[in-house]
Amino acid sequence: MNLAPNTDDLATLLGVCVALAIGMLVGAERERRKAAGSARGAAGIRTFAIVSMLGAVAMVVGGALLLAAATIAIGALTFAAYRPAPVDDPGLTTEVSLLLTCLLGGLAINSPLLAGGVGAALALLLDARARIHRFVRSVMSERELHDALVFVAAALIMLPIAPDRNMGPFLSINPHTIATLIVLVMAASAIGYIATRAMGPRYGLALAGFAGGFISSTATIHSMSVRASMHPALRDAATAGAVLSSVATFIQLGLVVAVVGPALLPAIALPLAAGGVVAAAYGFVLMALTATAPRPPQATPSSENRQQEKSQKRDIGRAFNLTHAIVFAAIVSTVLLLSAALHQW
Repeated sequence: MNLAPNTDDLATLLGVCVALAIGMLVGAERERRKAAGSARGAAGIRTFAIVSMLGAVAMVVGGALLLAAATIAIGALTFAAYRPAPVDDPGLTTEVSLLLTCLLGGLAINSPLLAGGVGAALALLLDARARIHRFVRSVMSERELHDALVFVAAALIMLPIAPDRNMGPFLSINPHTIATLIVLVMAASAIGYIATRAMGPRYGLALAGFAGGFISSTATIHSMSVRASMHPALRDAATAGAVLSSVATFIQLGLVVAVVGPALLPAIALPLAAGGVVAAAYGFVLMALTATAPRPPQATPSSENRQQEKSQKRDIGRAFNLTHAIVFAAIVSTVLLLSAALHQW
């Protein structure tokens, strides 16, 4: 009898080991959340490890059909274990995590790397429960949550379904390109908003403008101009962000030429460097003006005044303005249409 393991046995053993590691990783986090006494949760580190290995063994023995049956059985047992003794928090996190762990155990047989990555992500998500709850309930306002949902809908729903082909008069309009421009304008404005909240307008808008320039300097300049028009107090900071986005464009152009046509780089190196230095110098001057801008005299620092001042500091506008992004995309579309018409005529 040949007891030497073959390649398939080693691959299966690796999958089972990954499944065990996933179960212990997720179970260790859930073990810390279990209550004591009569309110003690039913699933801990051992339960999660066993369930994950059950999924792996079911996948080896009976394939996807047996894995589905095992998952249904685990779901029924979980329901029976948690139903008689409801706790103060009626969440389903542990129950759903247990089912997902069983499925990850089965996935580990065929795709151990994918299963391990998903398992680690699940454990991190469970461990970050308090921080996520505090961020959503305390740090993020209702308006910011609404803007985030609108951006996600635009990026994950509108952008993928927009047709990627030229249509309309003179075949001048590409809906996917227009949708991409709208998302870029929203993203550039959102980056500026987040940076402003994190670091203040002086450094936040400048850094956001420089970073946004590598994505789309046009969208970044537009978002900065909108922010400056809506909030005059941020005019110098927003202008600095718009100017520094041009610095990113100079750097990006130099990198592209260095990769695509290295022979052309010596001819344009000096103009690019000069343009970048001048734009950067002007941006830093605007940042300095933001720091030295005169502030109105303050009255007696009562608690009500301090509260109003704190509210004004946090009120830096919205993450983006969807209407302005659509109008900007419409203007660009009109320019493209007129350009195509002139080219035809």
